This record gives sequence, C-alpha cells and structure tokens, in this order.
Amino acid sequence: MRFLLIKAVADGHPYSRFALSLQRALSELGHEARVSDQSIHVVNGVAPANHLASELQAARYDAVLSFSSFFGGVTLSSGMSLFDALGVKFVGWQLDHPIYAPHSLASVLQGRYAIYSNPNHLRYAQAVKLPGRGMTMLPGGEPPRAPTKDYRSREWPVFVAASWNGVPQRLWEQLEDSPGKRLMQGVVDRLLADRDASLLDALNDTCATLGLGGRLGDDAGFDAQMCSFLREPLTYVRHVDRINVIRSLVDAGLPVTICGVGWRGFLGERRHLTYLDEVKFEDVPALYGNSRVVLNLNAANGACERAIYAALAGAAVASDFSQPLDELFGGDEGIGFFNRAEPRAAADAVGRLLDLDTGESVALSGQEEVMRSGLWRRRAQQLVEFLGAT
Repeated sequence: MRFLLIKAVADGHPYSRFALSLQRALSELGHEARVSDQSIHVVNGVAPANHLASELQAARYDAVLSFSSFFGGVTLSSGMSLFDALGVKFVGWQLDHPIYAPHSLASVLQGRYAIYSNPNHLRYAQAVKLPGRGMTMLPGGEPPRAPTKDYRSREWPVFVAASWNGVPQRLWEQLEDSPGKRLMQGVVDRLLADRDASLLDALNDTCATLGLGGRLGDDAGFDAQMCSFLREPLTYVRHVDRINVIRSLVDAGLPVTICGVGWRGFLGERRHLTYLDEVKFEDVPALYGNSRVVLNLNAANGACERAIYAALAGAAVASDFSQPLDELFGGDEGIGFFNRAEPRAAADAVGRLLDLDTGESVALSGQEEVMRSGLWRRRAQQLVEFLGAT
C-alpha cells in the first residue's frame, strides 16, 4: 500500500514523532510510506489545505493518515470531501477524546477510517452517527536505543511526567440556576465517580436524571453545541484527577520525582520530593529508564503513551484503569491499576510496586508484553488489516 502520513505540528511534538515511527514501521513491512510536512505552511496557527490537495493530486495514494485528524474536514468547492473525491482512504488517529478535535467529527467525510485510544471515544463517535469505520488502538512505542539500567540500581523510586495546568475552577457555579448549569454539574459529578470517566455515559445519565430530552445523533447542530459544552467538564475532571492522584502519592510520603514546571509552587518543598524541569518528549524515555515505578495519568481518556514508553524502558507502570492498557499489559501481572475515582488507591498501588520483588516482576512482565504486541511495527500491521489490505 502507498501511505501519505501528515505531519501537522512541530518536530518535537509527540504526533510528529509518532508519524515518523509509523513511517519506519510501514516501510519495514514493505509498504511505501511518505511523511508530508504540512507544519511548514502554518501561518497564525492555521495551515492552508491547498498544499496538501496539490500533493494528493500529483501522486496516487491508497491512504492518508493524520494524527488528531488534521485536514480531515477539507472539502472541495462543491462541498464534497477532498479525500472522498479522490478515492483516498482517510485515517484519522485520535489520541485524545474527539471533542477536543471537532474537525474529527465532521460528517462530510464519508470514507473515514477512525482510530481511537479508548472504547468510550469510539462509542461517542458512534452516538453522533459519524460516517465511516472505527476501531480502538493505542499508539505504539519504540524500544530504548541503549541497554536499560538494572531495575534495582535506578535512581528514582517513583517518577511522574506531568504538565502543571493550574488549579481548575468550577466557573459554572457562579451562574444562575438553569438546566445548563445543572447539566454541567451532573456531568462533572458522574465523571468524578466513574472509574472509566465515560463522557457519553455521564451525559446520558445526567440527562435522564434531570429529565432533559436531548440525545446525541439526532441533530447535527445540537451535537456541535454539546461538543463545545462538554469540553469544560471533561477538562475540569482531568485536571482534578491529575492533582488528586499526584497529591495522594505525596501525602502518603512516597519518594516521588516530578518532571514538569509548576508543581513545586503547588506542593512546596518536601524531603521526599524531587523536582525536574520539563523535557522534550524524545528525552522522557531516558528518564523512565532511571525510574523503578512510573505513574501513568488520564488513562481513561488519553493515549497512554507514558505507560507504553515507561514499560519499554523497564519500569513498572501504575495507572488508572484502561481496557486497552489492560489488554496490552496482560492484566495485573504487567501493570498496577488503581481506581481514579478513589485517589487514595493510587498511593496504595504505587506503594505495592515499591516492594522491589513485586515491582521488578511487574516491570519485567509489562516490558515483555509491550515488546510483543505494543511496538509501532505491530501497530502498522493492525493499520493495514484495518484498511482491508491483503
């Protein structure tokens, strides 16, 4: 097959790294894969589509793949999708909930092949009756280029890489009482209590409780309005989760190294805490290789690349639950799960992994499972299968 992989963001961004890794994996399998750097055309945060359109018209490709579905909504003057008109399969690989990329929900694209990192994201797309085919698949990983440190000689007992997003505010509470305010509060409450943090379930349950009749998939205008509305409660819960989980480790007195600017000002100086400045994505695996236990955050609604790269670096991974992670790591033998709705459970899970024998066993099992079925080469194989190639 001939693939065109769209690079829509800067070189250091994870999406760009993933595009290059996938290109190499597809090439190793005997497919022709080319990366199209559309980031060079960005002006004021926007990349015009004419350069990509010219490229597609000049050469015949079987499929175009874009992380986060950038350019997936491009249309001709007739209103028809560019990719449908050219007979090219468009693969949009969502590494986050689709509400954060509204263009990924554009119904104009009929020949869509969508990949989601979580089954609940796929369910959301199905609820809004998005045309095309969909599947669930985590991103791949690359094994370390150099031998990893012996598990027991690693410097950092517990490591977490996390951006500091500030303390989230419940801004909706300042509004006068209304169905919208009650809906917002209900969605937040249900997300906080749900281990899987399913946005679709939180919306449907809250609407049923409040007696609201709106349902996704019946009206495109309503779907677009809810896509914008739901970003606030989901973002709020994500930020709360991040703070609560990390604080549970800190309050338990666990020896934690935090990589990310801003946490020192929030948590303060403590004898058992080490702070590191934020580093580039490409440099994070080396830090994982110096850690015995690595904390994965927002697994219920994220791509879980922390877990994948940490396992490949030989660290034991602690994470909130994710069905795809559970399948990839082979269950509890390869990963330490905790319930994100009970933050104290995170400290318990990490504490268990701090036992050297337990942590080393989980790290070894997790590394073996990810090496077996979580590398980019395996993802390339699954991609080709998804597109129906023989």
